[in-house]
Amino acid sequence: MEDRTTALLDQLVRLRKEGRISRRQFARLTGGGVGLAAISAFIAACGSEPTPPPQQGGSGGGQSSGGSSATEAPSGTPDAGGGSTEESSGEVKRGGRLTFAIDTAPVGLDPHLATAFSSQMFYEHIYDTLFHFTPDLQVVPSLAESFDVIDEKTYEFKIRQGGKFQDGSPLTVEDVIFSYERMIDPEVKSTRGVWFNQIDGLEAKDDSTLVVYLKNPFAPLIGFMAMPGAAIVSKAFTEANNNDLTAVAMGTGPFQLQEYITNQQGNFTRFADHWRGDVPLVDELVLQITTDEASRMAAIRAQQIDMTRLFDKTNADLLEGEGYQMYKGLSTSYTLTFINCRREPLNDPRVRQALSYAIDRQQFLDTAVFGDGEISGVIPAAEKNWALPVSEYASYKQDIEKAKQLLAEAGYPDGFNVTLTVSPQYQFDVSNAQVLQSQLRPLGINVEIQQVEWGNLLNTINQTRDFDLLNIIYTFQPDPDGYTYNFFHSQSLNNASGLADARVDELLDRGRAETDQAERKKIYDEVQKLLADELVPVLAYYCYYQYLPSQTYVKGYKAIPSLSRIYLRETWLDK
Repeated sequence: MEDRTTALLDQLVRLRKEGRISRRQFARLTGGGVGLAAISAFIAACGSEPTPPPQQGGSGGGQSSGGSSATEAPSGTPDAGGGSTEESSGEVKRGGRLTFAIDTAPVGLDPHLATAFSSQMFYEHIYDTLFHFTPDLQVVPSLAESFDVIDEKTYEFKIRQGGKFQDGSPLTVEDVIFSYERMIDPEVKSTRGVWFNQIDGLEAKDDSTLVVYLKNPFAPLIGFMAMPGAAIVSKAFTEANNNDLTAVAMGTGPFQLQEYITNQQGNFTRFADHWRGDVPLVDELVLQITTDEASRMAAIRAQQIDMTRLFDKTNADLLEGEGYQMYKGLSTSYTLTFINCRREPLNDPRVRQALSYAIDRQQFLDTAVFGDGEISGVIPAAEKNWALPVSEYASYKQDIEKAKQLLAEAGYPDGFNVTLTVSPQYQFDVSNAQVLQSQLRPLGINVEIQQVEWGNLLNTINQTRDFDLLNIIYTFQPDPDGYTYNFFHSQSLNNASGLADARVDELLDRGRAETDQAERKKIYDEVQKLLADELVPVLAYYCYYQYLPSQTYVKGYKAIPSLSRIYLRETWLDK
């Protein structure tokens, strides 16, 4: 992280010497109160590429999500060296239809409300955000073409002129304000609200300038603005649809949704007036929903699809051995069991500690993904700059006798019965449930596995909170705040476990306001130890690899550790 900070400061010094930033801007950016995400995005807006993260890691103050998690370029083909348009032989070819087989149907299309990653796989092509992520998870400008830090609580953003919505209407500052106010509005109950609850006000300074006023300094701001869920929506279109974007979608993004055939596929066409002008490269995008992995493999072999995603390393190795391109790498997605801290006997931290001491996490990793991943804490292991090494967690060393002692102290020497809710949508979750059931049995804890449909599981964790234990996979957040405040602060809408601990709240409030990266690291180290060894609102297991096989004629695709597919806009077909 120190290397990352030094590199960014060196670039600011160079820009100041070249006269490309003012003395005032330099002083504001280096004087504290601004996170590394903002500095990096500012450098990118000046037309200078931000320095990529150091080889050994990570997110640098909410900016990048881990060098070691970067996804490799395609391998196993003559195009193994890259897969980008620049490295492909021959000229970029425009047009054609790109078919990507995904594994799960979306659960609503509203970018501010939908929590399923399967929904993001749809809406991230329809909408743009103020910033977006590069393949190595740097933050760069998108609909915000530049910005300035007036002081540690005031930001000015220049909104891109000439941007259009897919109905032909112009993008305005008012649309941006409407989008953020919608995410913050408690009546909307957007899960994005926790990202932006430090916004105190938004103002249109003129037709192209947005001013954001913060309640407190807020280091993660720019990183959260780059998340696909922080999409800019049309005020007029949203109001015309009674604020319900569940089944309709219209943004400024590179692809227009023409039709969604429920649980079958989404059909998209190129938006010719996209502000970039040079994307997308294909005329049509089809997201085909094929839940069975064997069927996705058969489809790519039969050339019925161009790309897909696999979970099973054995299957990925097979296709790679057959000559298909394979984008692969450790993702920031990680598997967890949420523990309902409101219910007896799970409301006793000694019981929750016992669960952690009782399990062997390596067996979870070996059983579910053949060891192809990394054991993780509450911040995923792929986040090398922020994740505390699991060797520092006392409760990660399996100790059955310690677990029995804790249960006895809590008044449950003979164990108890508990229900574990899981969806068969992801085999990882089912495998983890079966291993947990087996490993808790010696303590007299009888785990009943209750399988529910994916949409019902999402409703349970996000709305009803009617569960004892619940298995789920969570994906990328651009800052440690997203992995901690988001899920464990007592005032967070996304706090599914119901944990309420004053120490955690105080640390998390400090962590999001602190802009010194070394101090933030200390805060989040302390938070992670509290959550893993003492409070245990979740059992975290492992991060896993992503595998994206494609036909050899697929060019230009760039995989991201966050699993986002936004670079389908830059993908083309050499056929």
